[in-house]
Amino acid sequence: MDPLDLLIQINFVIVAALLIASFSLLVYLLAYYFRSRSARGAAWLLVSVFVVYLGDLVLFFVSDPRSAERWLRLQWLGIAITPAAYAHLTDALLERTGSFSSWRRWAVRGAYGLGAIWCLLALWTDLLVHDGAADGRAFHLWAGPLFPLFLVYFLGGVAWGVINVWRARRRMLISTHRRRMTYLAVTMVAPAIGVFPYLLLVGRTLPSFPAVFWGLVGISNLIIGTMLFGMVYAVAYLDVLVPDRVIKQRWIDYLLRGPVLATFVVLVMFGLSRLSHTLGLPLALLLPLVAAGAIVSYEVFSDWIRPFFEWLFLRRDVSELVRMRRLSDAMITARDLRQFLEGILALMCEALRSPTGFVVRITPNGIEPVAAFGPIERASIEETLSVVEGSTDGPIVADGFWIWPLRSRGDPVLLGAIAVAQPAGEVTLELLQDTIRGWVARAAAALEDRMLQERALSALEQVAEEVSRLRQPEQGPSAMPLVEHPEFTHWVKEALAHYWGGPRLLQSPLLQLRIVQQAMEIHDGNPIRALRAVLTEAIEQLRPDGERKLTAPEWLLYNLLEMRFIQGRKVREIAQRLALSESDLYRKQRAAIEAVAMVLAEMERRAARAPAEEGHPPKPME
Repeated sequence: MDPLDLLIQINFVIVAALLIASFSLLVYLLAYYFRSRSARGAAWLLVSVFVVYLGDLVLFFVSDPRSAERWLRLQWLGIAITPAAYAHLTDALLERTGSFSSWRRWAVRGAYGLGAIWCLLALWTDLLVHDGAADGRAFHLWAGPLFPLFLVYFLGGVAWGVINVWRARRRMLISTHRRRMTYLAVTMVAPAIGVFPYLLLVGRTLPSFPAVFWGLVGISNLIIGTMLFGMVYAVAYLDVLVPDRVIKQRWIDYLLRGPVLATFVVLVMFGLSRLSHTLGLPLALLLPLVAAGAIVSYEVFSDWIRPFFEWLFLRRDVSELVRMRRLSDAMITARDLRQFLEGILALMCEALRSPTGFVVRITPNGIEPVAAFGPIERASIEETLSVVEGSTDGPIVADGFWIWPLRSRGDPVLLGAIAVAQPAGEVTLELLQDTIRGWVARAAAALEDRMLQERALSALEQVAEEVSRLRQPEQGPSAMPLVEHPEFTHWVKEALAHYWGGPRLLQSPLLQLRIVQQAMEIHDGNPIRALRAVLTEAIEQLRPDGERKLTAPEWLLYNLLEMRFIQGRKVREIAQRLALSESDLYRKQRAAIEAVAMVLAEMERRAARAPAEEGHPPKPME
């Protein structure tokens, strides 16, 4: 192959990669940072780059100067708006530092207006550019009589943008922000370098040095692509309340799933067309084979290069990320737990020669069957747990079953039970005691791990909700009344669980209730004491009339709430005093919490109606 042809082919691949990069970065900014005015200004710069490089890519397949002229004129849609985009971006940067100017805003609008005029002149007249030409195997237009004016507009707009970004950098008070603004100031010149039509000025010299021209174009395009990534990376930090690690992690994921993948596909397709010509095989035959191989290969390739990107962007957090991945791999899903316990139950049934057995666990919502073999009735499960509650070891014989309680390792809390039906034949249970004890211990450990994991996930979900609110300060509060929120009962449960927890109550959404705000006036503005008082009042409203009785059905909910949350007694002690099993106690506790939530909702509605009934509009929630 002729060296010049090779250079042109290499430039084709580079231009295709730049086109993919500009489009991918544009989508990235619009998808994640659309609300940021700085990001929207940078997005317009990427639009200009995309339009120009799209035209460059098409021109590789055009051989006639007249056909090329249409695409060369269309490129001016991107070239003409570049100065306006610089003004847009840098005005947003200055506003971020507290420098607001109405005339700059009008200047940005005027720059976009001038850009539209230049576009129309380039598309429909010969005043700005005219006549397509081909020199050194590169197409270009000739400068028209108004091109010097456009040159002043272009250079002036870019220079104004560069000056503004350095002004914004000087106004930054935080060293970290100044450093990031320096990155942006250096890299933001890439769009101007990439879109400017140099051949209008030097096109006549191309026939003498075509190899030098294509070599310089390739090198400059590689530099421009790198600078574009740097520009978008710097813009991603502006106006966003997100930790650096989150931005970098999102950046890495997007790079691997977007630009890198798309460039990989282009390289494969380019190589495939060459391979098809070399082997003399039809492209339709090679395409499905190579496509399948490329997809599988990229999965391995992306896993291989991910550590490099993480080292490049997250070198200080790599150890913590590895730890988080290990924790993720160690998580037990509900399906994992069921399959694990099914396996243990199957081993026990086979060893004891019994076709029937089941495993149950205790949850806040009551008894939950996890695994079972053979016909099992719900009554048998209830009876099983009532038998094993007072036992610490097994097996216990009841209702034709051998039953092993599953308890936690530290505080021996009952987590569930394994039951296997007694077989018809003779089985020497003593010989299998050690083996079965090991299986039971593993089942109990799995239940305990799952319980701890559920608690941790519940806490993390609350943290995630709070962080989400912190990252989106521009969003106003929901118009939905608090008492109608789907999570209202859960919030009541959490507040009761931390009734004596002190500062944890400060995070409760229930503090926004009108009745709590009113109670704060009585309790010297103390939100914790106010919320406790409101919860206590709601519980007292569930108290029946007459003398208190521990075991009377009408007193059950009140007694449970008062002993569990206000007195802080242990579950086992409450169950004994109320003559309930622990599993029944958990079910009744859920009903009691729902009753408290209903009382609070009614109290809140009455408080909201009271001002209106007195002829005054209700006060807005703060």
